[in-house]
Amino acid sequence: MLTTVKENKKTYREKNTDYDGLWKNLIEELFQEFMEYFAQDLYPEIDFEKGADFLNLELFQFVIDSRKGKNYTDKLVKVLLKNGEEKYVLIHIEVQTIGKQDFAERMFKYFYRIYDKYNHLIYSIALLTDASHQHHEDRFHYSFYGTELTYAYNTYRFYGEDEGELKKSGNPFALAVLAGIYISKNTGRTDKDNGKKFQFKQKLISLAFEKYSHREAYLAALLYFIDYTLQIPPEFQEKLYESLPIAQNEKEEGKIMGMEKLRDTPTFGRLFREIEEEATRRGMEKGMARGVAEGIEKGIEQGIEQGMKEAERNFVKKLLDRDYTDEEISELTSLELEEIIILRKSFEN
Repeated sequence: MLTTVKENKKTYREKNTDYDGLWKNLIEELFQEFMEYFAQDLYPEIDFEKGADFLNLELFQFVIDSRKGKNYTDKLVKVLLKNGEEKYVLIHIEVQTIGKQDFAERMFKYFYRIYDKYNHLIYSIALLTDASHQHHEDRFHYSFYGTELTYAYNTYRFYGEDEGELKKSGNPFALAVLAGIYISKNTGRTDKDNGKKFQFKQKLISLAFEKYSHREAYLAALLYFIDYTLQIPPEFQEKLYESLPIAQNEKEEGKIMGMEKLRDTPTFGRLFREIEEEATRRGMEKGMARGVAEGIEKGIEQGIEQGMKEAERNFVKKLLDRDYTDEEISELTSLELEEIIILRKSFEN
């Protein structure tokens, strides 16, 4: 699974987008939906209740060697069929590369080495994300004086896909394909196209909310993928944030706060922080009100102070439960580091 890191506004836009890692993450999180969308012939035969075992392809030296200087991702997944048989699914995603003969040969090499190691039937599928090119190899042919071999494999080409139909699909990977098509067609464009990129990202996020607001796993996985795949400059990022309906809808706060995966994303990370800051304010007000009530008997000033301390203590506990660092909690609460360290120890005891 892809490991998230705290957002760094100074550096995250300077790095190349890790399409490879984003696709890996999405496939692992939503493997059943991936197979339903891209492998409709095999999908009904798999017993998904038995789970799926993602094998470490990095163990194969030939994969490491063949990947040097390339931009693609591979997944090898062991699944069980409903009849009890064990099979393997080889998923290859070619990012921004035309599937020429060397690609077909590489697919064949993957196949025969994995087959040689496991001696099981293998379902191979290649996702060819270059939506600007129609022609991709879908088979490897070898011939030498009467010795012939043809290896054919499944392919899904982003080229020519109907964007209207993708928007109608009930499978979350349709939106991932939409994002991939846009990226492929707009790679290398100048900053003048950032406005179009912003509009597309805005529409894609809105579509994700519209289609999957009732499916938290789908929504979280898609928003993470879209937010990092389609990164935009700060001025457009601000516009995007302000346009999010969820940012103004209190009913949706609980839903977004339940999707911890989004905590460090460029767009939704900020939303997390603002919701938590607002919760701090409300907690302080509630604590003060309780303190005033108690102050009738114990003294107004003492009651207010006690209420504020109680609210701060409860909020610090929530932040500690979410693995915030002492420094981050200090920034959110205005408490001194020494006070937070004392509170942390008291909760541990």
